[in-house]
Amino acid sequence: MIRWGMVGGGGGAKIGPVHLAAARQSGAFELVRAAPSSRPEVAATTDWGCPVTSDWRELLSAGLEAVSIVTPNHLHMEMARAFDAAGVAVICDKPLARTLAEVADWAPARPFVVTYNYSAYPAVREARRLVAEGALGELQLVRIGWAQDGRLKPGAAEGWRADPLRSGPGGTLGDLGTHCIHLAEFVTGDRVIELNAEVSGFHLPLPTDATTLWRFAGGARGSLWVSQVVPGGGKGLEMWLAGSRRSLRWRLDSPEELQLLEVAEFVGAAQAVPMERWDACFTDAFAGLYAEAARAVRGEASLAPGYADGVRGMRFIEAALASRGAWVGL
Repeated sequence: MIRWGMVGGGGGAKIGPVHLAAARQSGAFELVRAAPSSRPEVAATTDWGCPVTSDWRELLSAGLEAVSIVTPNHLHMEMARAFDAAGVAVICDKPLARTLAEVADWAPARPFVVTYNYSAYPAVREARRLVAEGALGELQLVRIGWAQDGRLKPGAAEGWRADPLRSGPGGTLGDLGTHCIHLAEFVTGDRVIELNAEVSGFHLPLPTDATTLWRFAGGARGSLWVSQVVPGGGKGLEMWLAGSRRSLRWRLDSPEELQLLEVAEFVGAAQAVPMERWDACFTDAFAGLYAEAARAVRGEASLAPGYADGVRGMRFIEAALASRGAWVGL
């Protein structure tokens, strides 16, 4: 078992319990120390089955082999650099930082994993295999869309995500867009080399909606639409890949289903899974990511997204914000 710690994720944060459940489900990590919150009163009342503290620096000398950083974006890199210098492998939430400048001049010495967890869904892994084997023919088109309504909910204008000083300037590009470009490049095995973006901010002084066009190195064309201001958007992530012979389709609200389609084949509506099954699938995929992270920590071959993938996400945010309707390199 890998001696593991976690920073952040307490005090009612949604993603903290997911990390805990996924790491434990993977069977590879033992939580030995945690700093669930910088607020002493919150840390003291957090029961994660291990000693807790409100000072994350205490974990630097706790004999950890790996640590998960589950905090607001502005804290990621200070913590990541400190743990890396202490010889601790890092598992860090995305986006990697607030800006590209915070990450571009540094590289970790220890294994580093970024939680692009959607790449760990079995159906997404199967899509990657099918593309690599040429099942679609020559890849021509990639389309990803993700509609949410989180920025319309009460309290959306409060908290760190709505504060550019803590979250960075990316808004929806950081929350959703970085997941999507990683998903596109992971499944296709290709790279986006140019993009053209139109970014809008509704309801908040940060991007809440963005449409981008993509040009891939291999010649394919793509498009991405991400938005957090679509009433009822929910789990509206969908991926289409079209090749010269077949296409494939995957939807987050039906995460176990992958459609492989040919010309003139009717595309029926994928059946959304019940909420309790969706929650289980989400945790299962996160556990798959932690299993890959464990391989990376041990120095084994791994599909876990690494530091370079996190930097790639930051380059995407910067390019999309700079585009303003013009083609820019990525």
